[in-house]
Amino acid sequence: MPVTPRTARALDRAAARVLRPLAEAAEVLLPVECAVCRAPGAALCRACRMVLRRSCARPFEASSAAPMLEPPLPVVAAGRYAHGLAACLLALKTTGRTDLVPVLAACLATALHAAARDWPPGPVLLVPVPSAPAALRRRWFDPVRLLLEDCARRGVLPAGTVVHRGLRHRAGGTMRRGPAQKRRGTAGRRAGPAGSLRGAAVTGAPCVVVDDVLTTGATLGEAARALRAGGAEVVGAVVLAAVRPPAVPLTADSPAARWGPGEYPV
Repeated sequence: MPVTPRTARALDRAAARVLRPLAEAAEVLLPVECAVCRAPGAALCRACRMVLRRSCARPFEASSAAPMLEPPLPVVAAGRYAHGLAACLLALKTTGRTDLVPVLAACLATALHAAARDWPPGPVLLVPVPSAPAALRRRWFDPVRLLLEDCARRGVLPAGTVVHRGLRHRAGGTMRRGPAQKRRGTAGRRAGPAGSLRGAAVTGAPCVVVDDVLTTGATLGEAARALRAGGAEVVGAVVLAAVRPPAVPLTADSPAARWGPGEYPV
């Protein structure tokens, strides 16, 4: 029986129940707190976990919010880069909170299943955008690859897909030194990733680029360019979060009176 996003969420809840006694025992020696509200006792408290699930329950097409994605490419995002989703991603990437991987992977799986409806039949390669070498040395793991591998391990990837490390950073590539990509201006974001990646995909294979956050689309555009140069067919992209999505209904975690724009700037 194929695994659906609903099944993925059920597996996430089951894992939380099974691991709760171990977490309570570990709390004595290694205190842990919720990555969003800082409540003690869990990587993500029950209330914040429910809000996160609701905020990622309706993936949306986000390519219209990526002005530097050239040529245009279909992009599906699990949720908005704000509030709980942003807090969890920042905790994973900046403080090494790998205990958040299962719940974030479930959100990513929901987006992958939503996007898969428009993919061609047959095997499709899910290609993660690799972390920059400096970031990989700093945090010792690759967040996007970690999330995809967790999805694969739990059997919640769309049928007919496989994770493929089809992108590499070029040795001595042209990725500009200086501020991180998220702190660059428009010109810097466009020039930063240019020529920094090389593709190693199977020639002619349909590929989907997977990344964590969509800002302007410059990184996704470079990833697609590199894969096409390597002979692959890029059919779309999936991201966990989009910074400036098109108009979508507000979700339970985003009352306008409480949250303002830029709460979690990238």
